[in-house]
Amino acid sequence: MEQKHYILGHHLVAFLDVLGQREQFRQLRLPKTPDEETHAKEVIKNTAGYVLGLRQLFRTQFEVFEQGAQMNAYTNEPVQPSFVGFSDSFVTSVPLRDDGTGLVRVVTVFSALSSAAVVMIHSFAAKHALRGGIDVGLATEIGPGEIYGTALERAYILESEVAKYPRIVIGDELWKYLNTVLTEFQKSTNPMAKSVTAIVRAIQKMVTADSDGKLILDYLGEFVFQNATPAHVEQAVRPAYEFVLSEQKRLNAEGNLKLIDRYGSLRSYFESRLPLWGLTVTKD
Repeated sequence: MEQKHYILGHHLVAFLDVLGQREQFRQLRLPKTPDEETHAKEVIKNTAGYVLGLRQLFRTQFEVFEQGAQMNAYTNEPVQPSFVGFSDSFVTSVPLRDDGTGLVRVVTVFSALSSAAVVMIHSFAAKHALRGGIDVGLATEIGPGEIYGTALERAYILESEVAKYPRIVIGDELWKYLNTVLTEFQKSTNPMAKSVTAIVRAIQKMVTADSDGKLILDYLGEFVFQNATPAHVEQAVRPAYEFVLSEQKRLNAEGNLKLIDRYGSLRSYFESRLPLWGLTVTKD
């Protein structure tokens, strides 16, 4: 067995999962007629094809963020998070090792959360629901973009057990980490300290308390709105809201009481943010 040097350290990990994919794929059978073949192709396009497209969207967002951050003057290190996709799940990770100034790690964390926010709203707009968790913990890298340890476990538990409905839950350890960095660099004489504290405050503005008190990624909040393009409303926010309404209507028709309640919470979040985007709440 090949010997490898493993480095244990703190990492931020985001675990996101596309909901409903498995159910669609389980219904597939090998087609025996032209109609069945057409149906199978459509299902594969909407499941496997969509997942591949979402992976590319993640990578594109990392690249766009890196270009906008203009970090070349400060470091030669990449500020793109590590990323790996398996099946209909996605894992983004950031090593939180000391980089001297603190700038690279907080910019990379910012990239991870910003990209998750963009992917979340675009997923709804494409008629797919995402659920996720983001937290900090100990882990080691066991392969390119592949993380192993409590950081991944925490993020996965937030997604699978805590989130309940389509949202991205922020873990307590991540929130503690941000506050610790803020306190550290507010006292620091490091020339980059002011930049680091400004970025951490920007990250914190992307987090809000949901109706149940859980901290979540505020992908429709004021900070995202202030940094969005005008086209974002019609291309992403409006169709995302329409999808949430259609899903709630479908679940009502099916009598799925558990999911009706959960999509009610999702709708409440959307409608609490719609005025910010100049959109009107739909009355039933």
